[in-house]
Amino acid sequence: MNNKKLAAEKPVEFALPSTITLSEIQRDRLTKIAEDNWSKAAGGGGGGKGSGGEKRLDLELVKEIYRTKFCYAMSYDELLKSQFFYVENLQFRENVAAWVCFYDRKDIFKGFLERVLRLKEGIELSIAEKTNYLVFMINAFQSLGDEVVSETVLRLASLQSWHSLSYGRFQELIKKWKRMIKREAKEATKRGELFDPSTKLEVKFLRNLIEEFLEVLDSTVFSQEQHVNEDHKIIDAYGLKQVDNACVLYCERFMKFLIDLLSQLPTRRYLRPLVADVAVVAKCHMSALYKHEKGKLFAQLVNLLQFYEKFEVNDHVGTQLTDDELRELALANIGAINKRADLSKKLSELSPMDLRDLVCHKLKLISEEDPRSERVDFLIEVMVSFFEKQQSQKEAINALPLYPNEQIMWDESLVPSINYSGEGCLALPKLNLQFLTLHDYLLRNFNLFRLESTYEIREDI
Repeated sequence: MNNKKLAAEKPVEFALPSTITLSEIQRDRLTKIAEDNWSKAAGGGGGGKGSGGEKRLDLELVKEIYRTKFCYAMSYDELLKSQFFYVENLQFRENVAAWVCFYDRKDIFKGFLERVLRLKEGIELSIAEKTNYLVFMINAFQSLGDEVVSETVLRLASLQSWHSLSYGRFQELIKKWKRMIKREAKEATKRGELFDPSTKLEVKFLRNLIEEFLEVLDSTVFSQEQHVNEDHKIIDAYGLKQVDNACVLYCERFMKFLIDLLSQLPTRRYLRPLVADVAVVAKCHMSALYKHEKGKLFAQLVNLLQFYEKFEVNDHVGTQLTDDELRELALANIGAINKRADLSKKLSELSPMDLRDLVCHKLKLISEEDPRSERVDFLIEVMVSFFEKQQSQKEAINALPLYPNEQIMWDESLVPSINYSGEGCLALPKLNLQFLTLHDYLLRNFNLFRLESTYEIREDI
């Protein structure tokens, strides 16, 4: 009722038509104001200085017109294209088949998705808009089983994205893929185009999203000023209480986005080097939100991201790594310092210059142009995350208790209540048609079964 009443109170001129005709423009109040003030027929002179019947431009009148009518001249179809992904997100939330309307119009979907991907060019989105944008991308990459979606979306997580890697890492990885690069150059020559991968949208798309996330994580989550002491520990007189909840939700959504991409083989094989190159996990571990009480869910999602980044699978073939292969990989490192504490202690003895040279130039774990490459604690975290011994998944499962403890039982982010609406994130694995290996599929089922049993026990209590 309220919506109908408000709609009735609005003047007719506020209704946006599906198309704008010449007669409608001539009848519009904006056109009439222009004719009365500035048209030659009315004696206006275009707003310049002069004498006689010449009228001057009234800047206040222009401001008023722009405040009330700036959307009217925009094509309604264009407005829908830029905002349609909100509707898609709502359909996914309501468990409605969102892509059915595109099955008979694949070309339209490609144009729609292209527009959504370029939506950020030249404009700055609010944090709420960035979050909705991420939700749309999550829904799109979770629909790889849908042919109309996968054909367009998979090019964003393709070999082209490796062109945004740091120089040392790119040269090392691309050795095995030179044949594909030559084929792309040959196809571009046939089309009469200059082969320049840097101009393609898919080259920088994912990296730009990651860098945007890191900027929000570092500078927007906490509103008050923070200082860093000599040990690179964050000092805040207010105890980091002023948290922007919208930014926290955005960070959680972004972690979920990366987790989804790393837990699907078609996207994992190309994204994992990019995540390692930017050192996303290390930067998240060192963020203030990771250690803050309101970042508990974020910390769980970061740990889940680290789990999938180190998952025991051959990224390109998709086969499960055997214990023998893992043992060979572990023995390739120095066994005496494979524990985090021991390795950190040894690395801290190096000078900052030697440590930076080791990480950036010799091992090429990150780019020397990374803004954090001067920080000793960050370089140590990158080294430790890369070389520390990972706990075997078998050992981790065998070490689990038979019954859930209180920490898991009352954790709403792991075991949601019956009132969960789907607005926020959960640190849970997803079950769909995309999984890394059979072991990964069984492990997801096992974890979800444990948490379902925990929920039933909590309800009985």
